Amino acid sequence: MPINRKHRIELIFGMSAVMVAGMARAVLDKTALSYDYLISLLLMTVYLMWLFASRRRFPHKGMRRILTVSALLMMLWNTVDTLNNEFITKDSDLSRQIWYWYYLPMVMLPILLLMAAFYIGRTDSYELPRKWFIAFIPVLGLAVAIGTNDLHQLAFEFENGSMKRYRCGPLYYCAIGILIFSVVGILFKTLRSCSKRQFSRSFMLPAAITALGGIYFISYRISDEPMLFQRMYDFPDFTCLFFMCFWESLVITHMLPSNADHKEFFSASSISAGLVDDEMEIYLRGENSPRPTKDQLTEACVKEVLSGSNVLKVQPVVGGYFYWLEDISELQELNERLEETRSYLEEEHVMLDTANKLEESRRRTAEQNKLYDSISERLNPEFESLSKLLNELPADEDDFRAVMKRAAIDGVFIKRCSNLLLLAGSSDHIDSGELGLSVGESLGYLELSDIWGQADIPKGRELPAETVLFMYELFNGTAKCALDDVHAIMVTLRLDDGIDFRIELDCECQPVKDETFSRAEELGGSIETVREDGSTYVIFTAKGEAVQ
Repeated sequence: MPINRKHRIELIFGMSAVMVAGMARAVLDKTALSYDYLISLLLMTVYLMWLFASRRRFPHKGMRRILTVSALLMMLWNTVDTLNNEFITKDSDLSRQIWYWYYLPMVMLPILLLMAAFYIGRTDSYELPRKWFIAFIPVLGLAVAIGTNDLHQLAFEFENGSMKRYRCGPLYYCAIGILIFSVVGILFKTLRSCSKRQFSRSFMLPAAITALGGIYFISYRISDEPMLFQRMYDFPDFTCLFFMCFWESLVITHMLPSNADHKEFFSASSISAGLVDDEMEIYLRGENSPRPTKDQLTEACVKEVLSGSNVLKVQPVVGGYFYWLEDISELQELNERLEETRSYLEEEHVMLDTANKLEESRRRTAEQNKLYDSISERLNPEFESLSKLLNELPADEDDFRAVMKRAAIDGVFIKRCSNLLLLAGSSDHIDSGELGLSVGESLGYLELSDIWGQADIPKGRELPAETVLFMYELFNGTAKCALDDVHAIMVTLRLDDGIDFRIELDCECQPVKDETFSRAEELGGSIETVREDGSTYVIFTAKGEAVQ
């Protein structure tokens, strides 16, 4: 980005002031006129202008602090030099001491600007490590050593005690070495931050200023008669101007990034944002940024404001507010697609739920049909027996009554056995109370045939479903076998150490068929038939594991 108009004016004014100060010194040096105040005023103006421009261009607090201290050192150096030239006798001890202490800012300035260069490319929160400030210790030590040169003359060795003829010592060259090292360090740091193309295009100006400083230093040391630009600028002034011009050359060529044109950059950008004052008047915004109203900005201070496909947000800053607009058109489009997907999934869910219900209904129907088929198959002999009885009803009334009583006994068995089979289809265990209800209802129908019965069966105990069915079938088969001879039936069930199911008949008969014994063994139990005192006992026992 080219330098702006304000920066251009500052450069022209600064260069003009420096040139006027140099020409005034060169012209008035051979006269009796006092010119130091004029030169000091011009250079002080240049230093102040550079100070304020640097604080404006570089937002990083650390860099601004260092540049401020550097500018203050230049102004202090200029002030002390002016006072020395105007009020202190040359070649005096005080003048010599002031001349020694010129080297304090001369070694401090390059180190300060080198540290400022290390802020290039850093974030605003970056601070130089504290250990770097250790570098000031040898620098201050060198300045103090030069200031006490009269004690050791390691910086300057005078001939015959005159300040006009002297030889430079090792401390002087150490100071010059710090200057050269700092210039090279600043160049190295800035060159690392710029591209190859930028280096080839912009390196000439800093290199020319560095070369000019080198020429001044070499000619200052080897020539007895000062050249024109040596007469224009004293060594202290030239050192300050050299570092200031060297720093400005890095800014002008953009090798040193600055923040001089942030307003223009912000205005020319495509960012949808801006700055407003406390009265919600827009101070700065992007050229293509929508212009929100005061009411929208005021409302956005409390909550986000939706305007079409944009969301307006406001954040308070020093002196006003920063607002920005977020484009949520893609998010809105995504929400619409998600809504369509949700509707589609809801329809799919309804269809799948209906299909699952139909499948579940079909499965339950199939299971019920399978269960009904198994019940029908298991009770088929009973159905055939009942059908035979009903198809061969006798004409005699007494015989008809007897057949119907027998049919009622078969019917209640079919009913109760079907119920137990349905319970067995949904669970592997049946409550013992169901067996009691089934035996009790059958005994009630046996009373129609003048057969009196009693059942003592506890409830609330879970028994294997097949065992419950077997015990009820055992009771029904025993009762039917002894139907013509029996007058009373007693049924008991004990579940203390296992299953003890007893059927007592008041007649002597053989009520148990042979296949019943084998079925009892398959269920893990056994059947025992006992006859004594005119009664028959049918006892079914099973192990304790059969009871829960």
